[in-house]
Amino acid sequence: LYDQNYQEPTDCEGYNLIKYGFRYFTQYDFFRDVDALRHLTGNGYYQIFRDINGKVVDFGLIKPGCCEPLIDLDSGDLYYAISAVDNRLMQQTMYVHSSEILHFKYMRFGEVKGINPTELLKGSLDYDRQVRRISLKQLFGTNEGIIVAFETNMNEPEKKAVIDSVADFYKNNGGLLVQENGSKIDRFQRELVDTNLIDVDKVTRSRVAMVYTLPEHFLGDTGSSFATLEQLNLEYVTGNLVPALTQYERELDFKLLTPAQRRKGYHFKFDVRGLLRADTATRGAFYQLGIRNGWLHINDVRVAEGYPPDPSPMANKLWISGDLYPIDTPIADRKGGDSKSESNTTIETN
Repeated sequence: LYDQNYQEPTDCEGYNLIKYGFRYFTQYDFFRDVDALRHLTGNGYYQIFRDINGKVVDFGLIKPGCCEPLIDLDSGDLYYAISAVDNRLMQQTMYVHSSEILHFKYMRFGEVKGINPTELLKGSLDYDRQVRRISLKQLFGTNEGIIVAFETNMNEPEKKAVIDSVADFYKNNGGLLVQENGSKIDRFQRELVDTNLIDVDKVTRSRVAMVYTLPEHFLGDTGSSFATLEQLNLEYVTGNLVPALTQYERELDFKLLTPAQRRKGYHFKFDVRGLLRADTATRGAFYQLGIRNGWLHINDVRVAEGYPPDPSPMANKLWISGDLYPIDTPIADRKGGDSKSESNTTIETN
């Protein structure tokens, strides 16, 4: 949480609860649980509990199956019907206004609730499951087939008797067969894992990545290549995290901050810079660029790299190359500043 000066305020009860935890939840649990429900069912809900003064004092995670959004036809307001479905004998329904429910949803179309991503994948996953079941049957069977050719015509009972005899002999003698006069036996190999299974796996992986907006290499695809670690993570951050976190930020801004706090510039902001950490050489060049051009403090770099801030006042100054003075140093106090000043004065008087 930041104010308009990018300082962290302490007078927002909802933010303090999330940051320091409530009951047995930590900040990590708060977002992990609701995000897991959002990806599993399309919706994640938290009920906000306030005291008599309207201050946030607690949150309650709601099972998606217990919560149903409803529109009041008279007022047009949005309410959530919350039912205690686990206790059938004492089942009750409570109607809570939307301002008291944090609703984190998946993509939606034409309704309040987000769509269930697993439903979008149902056909693909069923097909993938059937193909794998067939391959497992092949795996637990044998990968060798036998063709038995007879030089004379036989009726069905005779064929069946010979086939059963060959099969029993094959089974009881470790795969050894004896070819008798009047018959010819050929062996052929079958693939334990059908090549089509690999294609199905690629299609399934592609569809899962498409529904969940994930880079395919996160799901085991080896066909993608990236020059740097930063490029690899950038695809995930921009395509998946930023849209989801923007929704979280707007939902928290709207329902946890008072109008007065919003007028002060209070806003929730997720910092994803840690996910875009590049290699050492790239980070070094980036920090050097920021320090030498006066938009990064030395302590900014130390904190970003996990080091404690330097207590020296110079570590909190902005510097400019020339070579590296505090940004507020007069030109005359810089190296060569006096000679340049005299030269300029001479030119003006002449």
